[in-house]
Amino acid sequence: MIPIFETQYNEDLFYAVYFIVFSVDLIIGYGIMLMRRRAEVRKREFSTFLIFIGALFFTIFFSFFFGYYSYFSGIGELPEVFIYIGLILMIAGESFRLSAILTLGKYFSPIVTVYSDQRVISWGPYNLVRHPAYGGAIILLLGVALSLRSLFSLSLILIDITVYNYRANLEERLLTQNLGEEYLNYKKRVKKKFIPYVL
Repeated sequence: MIPIFETQYNEDLFYAVYFIVFSVDLIIGYGIMLMRRRAEVRKREFSTFLIFIGALFFTIFFSFFFGYYSYFSGIGELPEVFIYIGLILMIAGESFRLSAILTLGKYFSPIVTVYSDQRVISWGPYNLVRHPAYGGAIILLLGVALSLRSLFSLSLILIDITVYNYRANLEERLLTQNLGEEYLNYKKRVKKKFIPYVL
């Protein structure tokens, strides 16, 4: 599998960061769910979860596919330095995502859920953007695409942004229905959805 990375060092570095980032995400994300005290679910929406997971695997699979395609064809291949830029973005994206998960704490769920004791979280990363966990994931997936050194991989990020935006809009509708003015005021104050000053 070395061709995308050109050296054993680059390949080992990529896979070390890749597996650590996704392992930590699973352990912390689902660990919080297991430790969360039980609260009554006011509203839960499952339909976007499979779309969310499908988009994630689609992006990762085709990022690798296009990485190999660009390497062997020379079409759309990015310079080797993008491996390191991508790795930095992977770590930064996951760090931002984890800060959001830890800030949400008991309210975090991979399935869109509103709890009976739900409140607006407006500190930490939520003071910068309304959906930092999604923003972190977008930065992380952008990092994966850049590390695999294909311009075609970068285009896949548009799919993720579309899916995350759809999911975020659904969450905001549910939160507005259940929290009313409190959430509307938060939306007015925090303009960006995913990435501070950008998106």
